[in-house]
Amino acid sequence: MLAEAGATVAVNDLDAVPAEEAAAQLGGDCFAVPGNVTSEAAAHPIVAGVVDRGHDLDFLVNNAGVAAPLVPLADLSSEDWQHVIDVNLKGAFLMSQAAAAVMRGGCIVNVASVAGLVGFPASHAYGVSKAAVVMLTKTLATELARRRVRVNAVAPGLIEAPMLDVMIRNSEDSDALAARIPMGRLGSAEEVGRVVAFLCSDSASYITGAVLPVDGGWQAFGAAGPASRPGGPSC
Repeated sequence: MLAEAGATVAVNDLDAVPAEEAAAQLGGDCFAVPGNVTSEAAAHPIVAGVVDRGHDLDFLVNNAGVAAPLVPLADLSSEDWQHVIDVNLKGAFLMSQAAAAVMRGGCIVNVASVAGLVGFPASHAYGVSKAAVVMLTKTLATELARRRVRVNAVAPGLIEAPMLDVMIRNSEDSDALAARIPMGRLGSAEEVGRVVAFLCSDSASYITGAVLPVDGGWQAFGAAGPASRPGGPSC
């Protein structure tokens, strides 16, 4: 969506080949900046990979993330927990720190999740990491505002994407989750991308510290029964 809006997009991935393939698909002047966002030693070179090409860094989208299967507390290893925290939270912190050092205005958009806004049983790693990303968004926004850098977050709900397959077991689970969404369907990556592009645009020039759910009404629903049942649920 950012490339379609005219941005030159630098695509990060842990591995160079997927990053280069994604940049090639975007076309234009888009390019790859591979590197491990969980490494302090790698974060600044990733940003330098943009600046050294003669580009200003106007936008940072912290969308590197890993999902984790829903695991009961007794079965979740500290190593698995730490891996999710490192990628989803530490990665966003380190990249924001490196980017803020060179940004002269612009915005940072963090990808949180509705799992960080409400409690999901057995989401002790993913949900906790995304809740922390929400607070990181607010602390960064309040500090960087005077430097003309806006910081916001999107909180996707259930999105039809490979990551969802890690978190649910089968199509029956997917159908049950879709019934919990007032709009009655899963979202698309494009729908999240449009909101990210909006937050990066001048149309959002007075928005900072905000967390915008892109969830089909998931967070708004609080009644019993399926949210998308014809006629609505009974109270």
